[in-house]
Amino acid sequence: MQVFVHTVGALSSDSSQAVNLSYSEPPIHRLPVELLQDVFLLIIKDVPGYPSIFSFGQTTISGNFACPPLLFTRVCRLWRAVAHSTTGIWSHIKVGLPTGSFPLKPFLPSLLRSWLAWSGSQPLTIRIECIRLSDHGHLCPSNTQLLEILFAETTRWETVFCMCDVFERSENFNAPQLRTLQCSWPLDVARFNAPNLCRIRFDSLSAVIRSRPTATCKNIRHLYIQRAPVAVIHSCLSFFPHAETLVIDYIPPNLDSGSHSTTYSRLESMTIPIFYYPCPRIDIFRELRLPMLQKLNVVGNPDTPEVKGIATALADAGSCNIQVVDFRPCFWASARRNNVYIDVEPLLSVAREVAICGEVVARRTLATT
Repeated sequence: MQVFVHTVGALSSDSSQAVNLSYSEPPIHRLPVELLQDVFLLIIKDVPGYPSIFSFGQTTISGNFACPPLLFTRVCRLWRAVAHSTTGIWSHIKVGLPTGSFPLKPFLPSLLRSWLAWSGSQPLTIRIECIRLSDHGHLCPSNTQLLEILFAETTRWETVFCMCDVFERSENFNAPQLRTLQCSWPLDVARFNAPNLCRIRFDSLSAVIRSRPTATCKNIRHLYIQRAPVAVIHSCLSFFPHAETLVIDYIPPNLDSGSHSTTYSRLESMTIPIFYYPCPRIDIFRELRLPMLQKLNVVGNPDTPEVKGIATALADAGSCNIQVVDFRPCFWASARRNNVYIDVEPLLSVAREVAICGEVVARRTLATT
């Protein structure tokens, strides 16, 4: 597929390339339209991340015509027509927003409108990123035009990853097809009328949420937080009260959690780290009641202090009927080769099975129950 893309690039750079079809042309130009569309779609699936509409230099912004799908429109008139009629190749887009004072050429907003028009009525997957072109960290005022174009298509948003603060520009986003959202702050979710939104992702959260959940917040079933202290995580669970899965990458130390005892009766699965703790205290379970918790994924080593600490924390949280506690250490392959013994028996007091990297290493017996 990469060879094919390089070939397309060579063709697009050849100004003498003929545009009328004849049998003297390469066979690929005689492909049926449906097959050519399939080829375009396969190439787009191989693009790392999402296809970027803009190309950024040190001081310039231009259309990204060197890469698919815009590259397809530079080969010949047939390919341009086929590309414009293949809505699926335009349904995924990465939009870079420059920081500082950087005027946009009128062509760029026009290109964004065209890209979205070529996507037809397809649900949209959008990634919005800040591109630093100066030492000024704030978004360029001229980005307002690009954002207005994107916001005009909220009814087609299905998956949106936003890596910068842009949602405060509006108080109400009507997004009936939206299912997955990554944003900067939980209160951004309250700006959405999105009845199908079920997955939320946050990068780094530092402040406790004190607002009441909206109807959209109550629809969230899957919550991912890259980094947050314990008190903020607890407040997120209150703000998204119907969350069924919770994944946390990093929990910084926080001596004063400021939490009060709360029951979360919907949470069924958690993924937490323990290798960042200076001691095996699992603070996230403090003052939590998790009667429906079925699976706990632990990113860290199943050493004796960690095993005992997790067993105690789960018992205190009222989670005594977990199906499985699954550790994900980095050394497991070598430990198996060297027959390293790991004592996980204390966890069988709260879990039916204990696994390491998905492989069951201990199972509760009838005598244990």
